[in-house]
Amino acid sequence: MNKKIIVAAVAALSAVSMAETVNNDIWFNGTSQIANTTKESLEPNYENSSYWYDYDDRANDKGGSYIKYLYDSTGNYGSFIQPMIDSLGYIFVKYVLVDPTTTGQNEEYPYNFVGMGFNLVGAAQAPLDITSAEGLCATYTSDNDVTLTIDADGTGNASCSAKLTKTATPTLVDLDFSKFSQPTWTPAAQKVSSCAEAFAKATAVKFQIDGQASDVQGALRIFEVGPKGTCKGEKAVSQKEKSANFCDHHADPDAISQKAVSAANASLSGRILSFSGIKSASYEIANVQGQVVKSGKVEASINLAGLKAGIYMVRISGKSVNMNKKILLK
Repeated sequence: MNKKIIVAAVAALSAVSMAETVNNDIWFNGTSQIANTTKESLEPNYENSSYWYDYDDRANDKGGSYIKYLYDSTGNYGSFIQPMIDSLGYIFVKYVLVDPTTTGQNEEYPYNFVGMGFNLVGAAQAPLDITSAEGLCATYTSDNDVTLTIDADGTGNASCSAKLTKTATPTLVDLDFSKFSQPTWTPAAQKVSSCAEAFAKATAVKFQIDGQASDVQGALRIFEVGPKGTCKGEKAVSQKEKSANFCDHHADPDAISQKAVSAANASLSGRILSFSGIKSASYEIANVQGQVVKSGKVEASINLAGLKAGIYMVRISGKSVNMNKKILLK
């Protein structure tokens, strides 16, 4: 019986990824906070958009590292990314990497990290075959080396990745499958025959800064990300950066963090909005004019039968989650 359940679950997960069609044009170029990884995400009513989020070593690794955002999220449905897109036209964050031996980590090989990334199929983290992308391109700056990572179903922490060297000026990289590799310590059960195999079952794209177990601070800018050959480069750092102050939202591990969006999800079935992976949070539902039409505490499910048909934005906020999702009521 258990085997049947497992097979059914795998089939359902495959159906999610197979329903998506890879967008082989640029995914992110600073015109939207969404990474348009699929052709479906280009549609105005698409409900499974891929939003950027941050992650770090605090949640599971006894670390103290975090990301700092340039603007707060006031008036932007809780989004720290949208204000940067509106003002700068790219992602610009600062990172604080803390020596893990000072925060209680007792590993034989201490490590610390922060990163920015997006899932390929919204919050679901379902695998998606992106081999048609033929690799990845990016335009970036970073005060430290960056690891460009393709998370994939079955590879665990041994993701295929490529090193992007630190650079103070916007730099374009265009990488085919051969430029990506798994770590030398990859367990046999998590190895892929080549990283083209990882692209065939990819779940997320991430830009990670590793602190090499030392105190490190710096800045990361991401101007473009997409399939190989779609990034144009020719980007410049905006002078508007000088007139903004960084907000230290994430210095407190319990502060609102975008990283929780990778585990949290909201899904719509008919007029029932269901939530998963969310605790101690509140929600607001706003119409296209920005008017809040329904709000309250997040429960397992909410009946939206009283709302008119149309497009709405669901905002979810709490100590451990901060996410937005567009829904279409019919």
